[in-house]
Amino acid sequence: MPKVINIAFPDLKPKQNKTDFYFTLENGSEIWVGGLDDADRVEKILGNEYSTIYFNECSQIDYASIQLARTRLAQKNNLVKKTYYDMNPPTKSHWSYWQFEKKLDPMSNEPLSNPDDYTSMLMNPLDNIDNIDSEYLKLLEAMPEKERNRFLLGLFNDESEGQVYYAFRRDDHVVELERNYGSLLIGMDFNVQPMTAVIFQVSNNVFEVLDEVYLENSDTYKMTDELIRRGYKGCHIFPDSTGRNRKTSGQSDFNILEKAGFIIESTQNPFVGDRINNVNRLLSANRVLIDPKCKKLINDLEKVVWKDNKPDQSGANKMLTHISDALGYGLWKLEPFAKPKKSVTIDKYR
Repeated sequence: MPKVINIAFPDLKPKQNKTDFYFTLENGSEIWVGGLDDADRVEKILGNEYSTIYFNECSQIDYASIQLARTRLAQKNNLVKKTYYDMNPPTKSHWSYWQFEKKLDPMSNEPLSNPDDYTSMLMNPLDNIDNIDSEYLKLLEAMPEKERNRFLLGLFNDESEGQVYYAFRRDDHVVELERNYGSLLIGMDFNVQPMTAVIFQVSNNVFEVLDEVYLENSDTYKMTDELIRRGYKGCHIFPDSTGRNRKTSGQSDFNILEKAGFIIESTQNPFVGDRINNVNRLLSANRVLIDPKCKKLINDLEKVVWKDNKPDQSGANKMLTHISDALGYGLWKLEPFAKPKKSVTIDKYR
């Protein structure tokens, strides 16, 4: 920062505090420099109020940390409170793509209430050619397409890059659906944070997801009550098979649901990769449709990515994977790509 001040603002003579690393300008304004990568540095940020916040390389900052820092955009004065960001665009699964390009809330998938407040500007090395070494430009031009798009052209990489449910396409798979007169079926993932379920029907050999339940800090009793409240008592449930022994509520999860009048179908969890491949297979064949009210499921299918050969549940992604798992359990039970020893026909549930 001192280098930038010397080059761009040579007449500016700020006082630098090297202990807390902030600069005081002649008019009394302060510029604080900090990070969000550990607890102590976060506390330093939270200890002040600001009129403007600038996030450098925000592709490396998770959305929860961004939101936490923005709670300090609280200085009482006549300045319009603003937040600025810069980054080399990552993949389209990143929160910045959804907020600035799609104008959707990265967590709820709902349209932003103030979309005009979010705008972006594309700048790439060719726009700054007077200050960039020509050999560096040649290096960028010779990179593979993914890196060239990001570092030379400033483009978000396609959402399928690392996307677990790569076959999902909102334009093809999200449609308004109507309840038919067949059986209602429920896929369920047992978890406390969150506990999830998808409600679907089979119509013309297509799995139609009509509704979803997504409960944070919950248990099986609360899930049972919510399903009954929505009119789904007595439905067939295709659950995560760990619920046979797992006790999120004292009794086994299966026992709680059965006592409440639900029909628990016998299941055995497939390998994670097999379950995901099966969902992609059915999506590719356009045999899965999802009502737009199922915002959490749509969000999952678009944003779950691979990390270390498994779906990523770290950082900003910690609430993902659960509701798409619930869908996967139901689809695997009814139509796995590799038939189990005991075949199950979906005709029973039409």
